Amino acid sequence: MSAIPARDFCIAVSMSDFVTWFGDGDHDFVENAALKAALNALGVTVDLRALHVAYFERTPVGTGDVYVYQPSKNSKNVFALNLYRDLTDQMDIVSFGIGCDEHCLSVVREKLRAFFDTASCQVHYEEASYSSDFRSMIDTQRYPVIIEDSGYQQLVHHAYG
Repeated sequence: MSAIPARDFCIAVSMSDFVTWFGDGDHDFVENAALKAALNALGVTVDLRALHVAYFERTPVGTGDVYVYQPSKNSKNVFALNLYRDLTDQMDIVSFGIGCDEHCLSVVREKLRAFFDTASCQVHYEEASYSSDFRSMIDTQRYPVIIEDSGYQQLVHHAYG
């Protein structure tokens, strides 16, 4: 009997882990290399620097939407990021999920594990053949979602390519 491969990943870390700082300036940072390599293996175009800036400079506490990136509309390769800023969160924790096909699975797993293992705030790492948390995050039928604590109406946004 063969094992069912884990193709869904759910991770929670600090948004600050999405970038690597090289100086003291407000924008002296580059994309985290391991996370960027995982996203490149998926075939999605995501600017981690821009997401970092959007989160810290344009997303007030108690707000934040979900962003879903895919190479094409029906691709199994998916990166979904929940940018909701919890009212009591002082560590800027974000959660994201990745679903991938068998062609990029080994690279994605290796790079995500490296990313998580070097993260400053390691909250959650999950690999599964089916992750209900990840699947719920990308289920467009459930949006908009009202966040109970803040009353915020969370939306989902899709990007392809």
